[in-house]
Amino acid sequence: MNRRRLVVLACLSIMSQWALTYEDTLEPTPSMAPLTTIEELRPLALVGSSQLRVAFFKVFDSKLYSQSGQWHDPSKSFRFELTYSRVISGRFLAKQTSKEWDHLGFSDPRRGEWESAILAMWPDVKKGDTIIFDVDDSGVSRFYYNNEWVGSVEDPDFAPAFIAIWLSPETSRPAHRNGLLAD
Repeated sequence: MNRRRLVVLACLSIMSQWALTYEDTLEPTPSMAPLTTIEELRPLALVGSSQLRVAFFKVFDSKLYSQSGQWHDPSKSFRFELTYSRVISGRFLAKQTSKEWDHLGFSDPRRGEWESAILAMWPDVKKGDTIIFDVDDSGVSRFYYNNEWVGSVEDPDFAPAFIAIWLSPETSRPAHRNGLLAD
């Protein structure tokens, strides 16, 4: 019995060493392969910027970019950048996304799947942290935290639904929308 335990422990040790050695060589599937840093993304032109305040508290600064510097169809390439001014949990950010979709009356059957994806990839943020939402020409949405890729949503219907939180005429923050659209 002791010999069997030693063999099992030896196998586990070898497998653990192999996993640690080769962990960095594993790559995402081609369709999910991210550009790992924001610097690798294509250049875009600023559409507008705005600051979100709740009561007297600054929550974040935001910037909206597109290829032309004008806002267009949200299913096309664009980037939305949020730089936070306070500590906020990833769970709270995901919950706020859900509340804003409720406010907009958004009831897509994929919503639960999207909310789970957001919750899984969004980190807690602190003052100075940035989350970037980048959408490519094929409609794939990629999220970057402090310029490092944290996750993607491949469904091309996600990007218009997500950016509507800030850019829909029915947004809960119309002044913020006006700044982003340079209205």
